[in-house]
Parts: sequence; structure tokens; C-alpha cells
Amino acid sequence: MTMAASTEYEYNPHVHVPDVARYVEDAAEASRMVRKRVTGVYDVAYGERPLMTCDIFPAGPDAPVHAFFHGGYWRGRDKADYSFMAPVFQDAGVTLVLPNYSLCPEVDLETIVADTASFFHWLAKNIRGHGGNPDRITASGHSAGAHLVAMAHAADRADAPPPGLVRKAVLISGLYDLRPVVDTTVNADIGLTDTTARRLSPIRHLPHRSLELSLYVGGGETQSWIAQSRGFLAVLQRAGYAASLDVLGNHNHYSIAAELGNGQSPLARACVDAARSV
Repeated sequence: MTMAASTEYEYNPHVHVPDVARYVEDAAEASRMVRKRVTGVYDVAYGERPLMTCDIFPAGPDAPVHAFFHGGYWRGRDKADYSFMAPVFQDAGVTLVLPNYSLCPEVDLETIVADTASFFHWLAKNIRGHGGNPDRITASGHSAGAHLVAMAHAADRADAPPPGLVRKAVLISGLYDLRPVVDTTVNADIGLTDTTARRLSPIRHLPHRSLELSLYVGGGETQSWIAQSRGFLAVLQRAGYAASLDVLGNHNHYSIAAELGNGQSPLARACVDAARSV
């Protein structure tokens, strides 16, 4: 295998995960069924661009709030694919918020990160109108979504949410050093250079110390993808941050996200417990 082919295999889940379409279709169908039976407020605008909207699944007055950012390599997927998570959170008394965000190549990644930061500012100002407690906000993200949550909270960003606005974050199968992405076919849409990859890598721009981070990755993901989480954890711990990492079974890049709809799974429990603990 050439170096280029190896990088593509390691960093493109569509190459190394069999039957990706099945996971996507299963999530979409489960989400359609959930939306027929739960209470939700859909397509609430948090910004001016068309995809700057969120779905809110209220859990009752003064409920803790958990925001989840979907993956899709910053160029695909939709919040509607993740409504299947809602019953787990609502049953636990947690208001779930699922944001969309603008996608590459229509906008660049820096814009998406900035929009992610603006979402959290919007959430703190507006969630009380949907029964949520703005003093009890936590977050999670899968894949590109994990990157966005981490990068939006970089302490050296002028637009980052203030320390303490988001108390805890669960980062699932994230990318934290973007330099390898430059050499993948995915980058034709994302448009990263070595310079922008460094500038937008959470491993080089750590969050405020007030943000407690729990990292998860599937044991069946590629070695390079697992190394992304291990490397980020090592940097965080050397810097004295409160952070942990769990490698979950043999889960691949898509099956691990499906666990968010299983209230008994370690991953769903971690998100719910984080939300209820703040």
C-alpha cells in the first residue's frame, strides 16, 4: 500500500468501514420514527446562514441542556439524522439540542468553527425560552462534531464561549490534529493547507481549563484515528487538564455513534451523566 493509500484508509471512514450506507440509513430511519412520537421544536435559527439552525427536544422546566454536534467531515450529514438520541436525554430529564452548521465547500472550516462558537453564545441567551437552564450546559460531538466543539472552545479564540458557559464536553472519535487530512481526497471539499490545518487543530489550541473533557473512540477504528484521541489526551494531561479517554470495544466509526441512542450504553450514559452533574 502506498503512503497516499494508507493515509486515505486511515483517515477516510468511507474506505475502512464496510457498508457505511446502512449505518446512515438506519440512523435516519430511527430518527424519523422518533420525531413522530417525541416533543421537539425544529429548525430554530441561531444565525443567518440557511444551515445555522437547531432542533430542540425539551425535557421540562429548568432542565440541564446538552448540545450534540454531528459528524460528516465538515461537508455532510444533518441534525435530522440524530433525532434518535432524543428519548435517551428526555427520559433522563435533559433537554437535547441538535445544531446544524454550514458545510464545506460552501464555506471554509474557519467559518464553521466560528459559527460553532456563536451557537454556544446563542444557546446561553435563548435556551431558557425552551425550558432549559443556561447555567447547566454541556456538549458532545462525533467525528467532525467533536473537532468543532473542541476548537470552538480554544482559549486563544476571541470568540470562544466564556469559561464556564459549557462545563463538560464528551468528544467522540474526533480529529484533533488536522494535518493528515490535507493528504486525503476529502480535502478536495475542505480545502485545508498545512497552515490552516495547524491553525484549526485543537491539539495546538487547548480549551479553557474550566472545560472538563471526556474522550471516546471505538476500538475497531483505525490506528491513526485512535491515535488522534490518545495524542490529544496526552497533550491535555501534560498541560494539567481534567481529561479522560475510553476505547469502546470493537466499535467502528459509525457503530459508536449509534450507541448514543442506547440509554444503557457507556457512551450515552457518559453524556447524560455529564449533563445531569453540572
